Amino acid sequence: MFKRMTLVAANMIERRFQQNEIISERYLIISHLGVGSYGNSYLVFDQVSQQEKVLKALRIHKRITKSGKIGFELEKKLLKSLKHPGFPYYYEDGTYKSIPFYTMEYIKGKNFEQLIFQEGRKYTEIEAFVIAAELLELIRYLHDHQLIHRDIRIPNVIANDSKIVLIDLGLTRKCDQEIDEKPKRNLRKEINPKADFYGLGHFLLFLLYSNYSFPIDQKESSWEEELKISYQAKHIISRLLQIESSYESCAQVKSDFKKLLEK
Repeated sequence: MFKRMTLVAANMIERRFQQNEIISERYLIISHLGVGSYGNSYLVFDQVSQQEKVLKALRIHKRITKSGKIGFELEKKLLKSLKHPGFPYYYEDGTYKSIPFYTMEYIKGKNFEQLIFQEGRKYTEIEAFVIAAELLELIRYLHDHQLIHRDIRIPNVIANDSKIVLIDLGLTRKCDQEIDEKPKRNLRKEINPKADFYGLGHFLLFLLYSNYSFPIDQKESSWEEELKISYQAKHIISRLLQIESSYESCAQVKSDFKKLLEK
């Protein structure tokens, strides 16, 4: 309760950077993009390099704790280590009015939350699994480097032309088998590959529900009953969500995706 009250109070007094404000005599704030696990993200214009970037500033409730500061530094380190077009490129960091920040590549495009809920995009079963297969390759890249994203959600996946980009490494952690032996109540927050498969399962459900019409007088049912999708699609999602025997590796997931897409 105390932790929650502290968070609410901190958010009430937190001041976001304002449009046209210049950060560290270099970065001109264009707009506020959103709030992530650790920071507020802004679209900025770098007056030195003459290019648009994303500036992520550590949130106030994270700045007042040692673990929050360590987590932000870890996020920077992880992003800097990734050399893959499916993740934003890391540029530089700094401090402004005692607020730590770093900048990264601005990915033009829209995330799937915007595409579904703002633009009304609808995805068929095949389209949903084609997109999920692309996202799976980014998850596989992380897992190959012993990294678990732990925040696979529609706001964190951007469609950039024909490319999928995964953002927000605020909750990403190195895979630790000792922690793996103590499952958390929130499956998405475990530090093992299954956490990302669980997030991928929910990502797929959002895409598939984009094509679903909710009858006004119909009682709410399970997704298995509401979605008119193939048995194979239901089986894959059930395994991702750990309703059925869970997947152990990206290779297993990819194999089942391939069977569905080639049928």
